[in-house]
Amino acid sequence: MEIAEICEMFSKSRNTVDKAVAKLVKNYPDAGYKYKNPKTRRITIKAEGVEKLSKYFRKEKHEVSPVETELRYENEKLKAVLEEKQKSMDKIEELYKERLSLELEKSKQTFLLENQQKDDRISELESENQTLKDEKEKLENAKKDLEEKSGQMESLESELNELKRQKEEYNSKSFFYRLTHKL
Repeated sequence: MEIAEICEMFSKSRNTVDKAVAKLVKNYPDAGYKYKNPKTRRITIKAEGVEKLSKYFRKEKHEVSPVETELRYENEKLKAVLEEKQKSMDKIEELYKERLSLELEKSKQTFLLENQQKDDRISELESENQTLKDEKEKLENAKKDLEEKSGQMESLESELNELKRQKEEYNSKSFFYRLTHKL
């Protein structure tokens, strides 16, 4: 706020305000309440400094200046905005946590479903594998049986061949030998 505005607000002369500002700067040298505004090139007092000047100009302790009232009102508005912002941030954080938990639950369900499908496929393949092993074992047993039967067939054939050979040998002998052999 510029010095002229402060003079008008407190209904004080320029000289009185300048003295009060000088005292303010002297009492609070590190606060930086007074600065030169680069736009207007005039001396400007920060809001906190104006509040200090308001207290300085008060005639009685219980009197509240319009500037102080306005500053308090602005502070209350800022506090309400900050509280609303904090509530919004808390609500956003809560919604984010809820969404995150829902996403985690969905991912967990998807993972469990995929694992169940994989387990089902594995058990299906294992049963197919067992069936193939059983069929292979049956084929091997049938092959062994076939080999045994073919061995028996070969021995029967060899016996038959022996009998044929003996018959042919018998038939090839003379007629008299056959007659005498029967007797």
